[in-house]
Amino acid sequence: MPETIVKPLGKITAILADLGLEVTYAYDDLVFVQHSAFLLQFTDEPTTLKLFINTECEPDVATEVQSNMLEAHAKAGYSLIPSGQFTISENEGETLDLTFS
Repeated sequence: MPETIVKPLGKITAILADLGLEVTYAYDDLVFVQHSAFLLQFTDEPTTLKLFINTECEPDVATEVQSNMLEAHAKAGYSLIPSGQFTISENEGETLDLTFS
């Protein structure tokens, strides 16, 4: 039986809330932030997450928010790894397609 990795979603949600950011959806290892402007992905290490920025996010906003998120997570003992961008599109049948770049 594979080892279950604990995902501290509550702590991550609290860190983001302190920054004025909202978790709008969480599924499996993905956390959608601020109406999908940002995406966090849990890794095999419970204190390390990947950060992706939506390609539609304004570059100046993305840079500022990313900087604030990196600092806040570091202060809380988490590593946030900037990991590129993503695009989200809607498929038929109300499913979503995520593309990472």
